[in-house]
Amino acid sequence: MHVSYKGKCFSPSFSQETGFRVLPCFITNAPPMTYTGANTEKAMVNVMKWIKRWCFLLALSLLVLPVRAQAAVYEGLDVSVWQGEIDFSQVKAAGKEMVYIRAGYGLSEDSRFRENAEGARRAGMKVGFYFFVTATNQTQARAQAVYFSELIQEYPYDCRPAVDFEQYGTLSKGELNGIALAFAETLEERTGKTPAFYTNASSAAEIWEPALTRYPLWIADYGPKEPTSLGYWTQWAGFQYEDNGRVPGIAGAVDLDRFTEGMLLEQGAEMPFLDVRPQDWYAKGVTELFERGLLQGITPDRFGPDRPAQRAAVVTMLYRLAGEPPGSGPTGFSDVPLDAWYGKAVRWAEGIGIARGAAPGEFLPARGVSRQALAVFLYRYGEYSGRDVEKRDNLQGYADRSQVAPWAEEAVQWAVAEGILRGTGRETLAPQATADRAQMAVMVQRFLEK
Repeated sequence: MHVSYKGKCFSPSFSQETGFRVLPCFITNAPPMTYTGANTEKAMVNVMKWIKRWCFLLALSLLVLPVRAQAAVYEGLDVSVWQGEIDFSQVKAAGKEMVYIRAGYGLSEDSRFRENAEGARRAGMKVGFYFFVTATNQTQARAQAVYFSELIQEYPYDCRPAVDFEQYGTLSKGELNGIALAFAETLEERTGKTPAFYTNASSAAEIWEPALTRYPLWIADYGPKEPTSLGYWTQWAGFQYEDNGRVPGIAGAVDLDRFTEGMLLEQGAEMPFLDVRPQDWYAKGVTELFERGLLQGITPDRFGPDRPAQRAAVVTMLYRLAGEPPGSGPTGFSDVPLDAWYGKAVRWAEGIGIARGAAPGEFLPARGVSRQALAVFLYRYGEYSGRDVEKRDNLQGYADRSQVAPWAEEAVQWAVAEGILRGTGRETLAPQATADRAQMAVMVQRFLEK
């Protein structure tokens, strides 16, 4: 420890041989001042006074220092329906590398969300999505977060999904923080991505509590070169510095931003699959199953997320999950050779009642598995492994619930209740649709989390 006093720098030390010493730092040529015996106590008192003064000055400086400038990496902007038709190629040519696109608000979709998402992607910009929260309680916040996650799941994105909560009404500070956390936590659970939190400098200073600081800050403050306050955050990841900007390719005014690397999604675990990117909605599921040795690709470097999930692949994953237990005897399915890559898995699944055939005497291993059949496979495995499979959903929220086959109804109700099977739209379950490999991976990963 070094102590600065009256323009000089000192370093206190003590040893049994020399007693207490106050050593001038290497920047001075003064000899060390040594105190022994009765003088030691006096020296200690003086040094402690210096330390207290130094600590006080340090604390005071931390309070009055301005917000530290961030290393902005990307010039960007954020857009919504209010910007009208956008020529993103011109926007990109003007030096804007990153764009945040409003996906929706409340339980409504921004009418230009899809058009903007596709246009920005074609132009080669880094894309992120934000959502304008209108919730007045935590239940509404969770519902809106689920809706947001469903809107963006079909579109690739490079940046953290962002929570835009700036409609406060007469809500108390505690209520506002509860709503913000409920939305952010639900969104993170649904997407597997840590979202960013958007607010202005005044709200950051006066409203938001430390619990929100785990979410990277995107802050608005128009005029100053740096935000005037960050509240409990120590740095910003996004800085909206202008709300009346002009950019080629956009007819009217637009918000302008600077972004750091903190707004980009973290890199996922290294995998051989070139068609699974960290920002893909199924990346978490594929990564976790691959790391556990449950899932393989269609080739050494391709996962094939859009390919139909085969019945054989589902049973093989469950077989690996069970620890590849030994089976005995021939299979009752005429279309399952025991030397096939799925042969042992099907024989095992047949023996414990998980695989019961798709046609008389046939398993149809290469057939695509329907979403409801996938739920049935997981439900039966849950029963086999001793899991609680009693929870049910009445499916009243889905307009196509009548399409669920009687043999799958119990399993589908369970899978929906547990959040394993989710709608393809707000009111659409698509139980008879063929699940693709991305959906298969995500449903199995959700099952494992329960």
